[in-house]
Amino acid sequence: MGRGLSPLQQQILRLAWEREQTPTRRVAERRLFPQEIYRRLWHWPITYEGYNWERRGGLAFRGSRHFSPSVIGPKRYHATMVAVSRALDRLYRRGLVVRYSYAGWRLTAKGRTVAQALTVDNDDISAL
Repeated sequence: MGRGLSPLQQQILRLAWEREQTPTRRVAERRLFPQEIYRRLWHWPITYEGYNWERRGGLAFRGSRHFSPSVIGPKRYHATMVAVSRALDRLYRRGLVVRYSYAGWRLTAKGRTVAQALTVDNDDISAL
């Protein structure tokens, strides 16, 4: 744990920070789901018929299917899922995120501090 955050972990923290800044009264809408990570970072197409990503506010529900390995490619599909799962687990072990069973991930107080710093640093760089 002596190493810094990987680029994927940093991106996940930024997405979680962005999600927490969503002005909504529903706490569940502030949680980050792996499906949103796949969609936002890898632009995976949603292939589940009848599922409207925008209508649900980006939330995923238990048992719902969103992506097809045959469309994405089986190797890419599984490699990406493993990478995201490991990144979330490492963030959890560092105390930066907490999981709500089948209800997504949220930043901890420590995670908010780190995510905000990543966002501020990124804003400073993009201003140059």
